[in-house]
Amino acid sequence: MKNKLNNPHWFYHSSIFIDMRKRHWKNRKNRPCPDCGKMLTYTRKDSFDRAVGNNSVCKSCAQSDRKFTLETLEKMKQPKTLTHKEKISKSISNWWVEKKQEDLRHGINSK
Repeated sequence: MKNKLNNPHWFYHSSIFIDMRKRHWKNRKNRPCPDCGKMLTYTRKDSFDRAVGNNSVCKSCAQSDRKFTLETLEKMKQPKTLTHKEKISKSISNWWVEKKQEDLRHGINSK
């Protein structure tokens, strides 16, 4: 079906997108944090809408509501034990052996 006005098909859609980009959304850039009331500023409408929908908190409130205690975090920072490193090395070696055998079964030559 031919366009009645003989305009290219993208002409109609481009004007819609330009209108969408030019939309202003005053008074929707800021919202308070639901926990502490600190004002959060957003530069994009989609980020603002997502934050409102998820009831997101500010960074300081998110940091204070962590799942691990400081003791647990320090424990996780410690270097791995020798036995743990050996287990990781052994599992990686086994994976490569299995991979090589699978390649040989499928006829893939490895150098």
